[in-house]
Amino acid sequence: MRNFKKYLTVICVACMAGILITSAASYADMSEDLVNASAEGRIETVKTLLARGADVNSRTSKGRTALMAASFGGYAEIVELLLAKGADVNAIDNVRRTALMHASFEGHADSVKLLLAKGADINIKTSRGQTALMAASFGGQPEIVELLLTKGADVNATDVLGGTALMDSSFRGHTEIVKLLLTKGADVNAKDIKQGTALMDASFGGHPEIVKILLAKGADVNAKDNKQETALMDASMGGSAEVVRVLLAKGADLNAKNNKGETALSIAREKSFSDVVKLLKGAGARE
Repeated sequence: MRNFKKYLTVICVACMAGILITSAASYADMSEDLVNASAEGRIETVKTLLARGADVNSRTSKGRTALMAASFGGYAEIVELLLAKGADVNAIDNVRRTALMHASFEGHADSVKLLLAKGADINIKTSRGQTALMAASFGGQPEIVELLLTKGADVNATDVLGGTALMDSSFRGHTEIVKLLLTKGADVNAKDIKQGTALMDASFGGHPEIVKILLAKGADVNAKDNKQETALMDASMGGSAEVVRVLLAKGADLNAKNNKGETALSIAREKSFSDVVKLLKGAGARE
């Protein structure tokens, strides 16, 4: 009889273990379904899964949560629902991105407002030092940039390479965002770890209007990076005759040399930008 009872005990323990494993797997499946439903905007499915006990703060293997998924997709109604159900507004994924960063990059203003209202950390950084403001600036989202700045985003925050939101928007050619950042005190002459500036970024990117704006705000036209290259050299390398023209009008050193002895003229010639070569030689560039 004693052995029979022991046998029954083993069977019961095994059954309970099986139930627990099945239950855990079931919850894991529901949690994954919750993230997927949130990413696809299926609010009724989200409601059903939450009612069945899906963990609102569960994560995928990459650390993504349902709130991040809904924020990236711009599904404000789902974002609001998840927050009401206790979603962690400042949860981070495997590279330290947050729901606010996802919504900011994609330009989803309603979601950004909901997240900020629930206490989203506006200046938290990714593993590469990027902020929500940088995400919005790089992504070309002026409405989000203005909103974040109004709510206290650090306009001069730097990433691990020393880059700023102004550099990001200047390189990408987002004129309206450049204006917003400068109005809120962005450092026009800030330098990254390679001593590059927003003016150099805009010049290489071929954005004459932004170059004009930066110069009007006091950008150093002859600043040099750690290779001794200038905005004029960057413009020549990028092949923008219009940017070259703007820089020359503001006193760019026509014959400055980088640490390889190259000038704006030699760079343009090497790149076969004949219109830039003609412009530089006409301005008096030495061979």
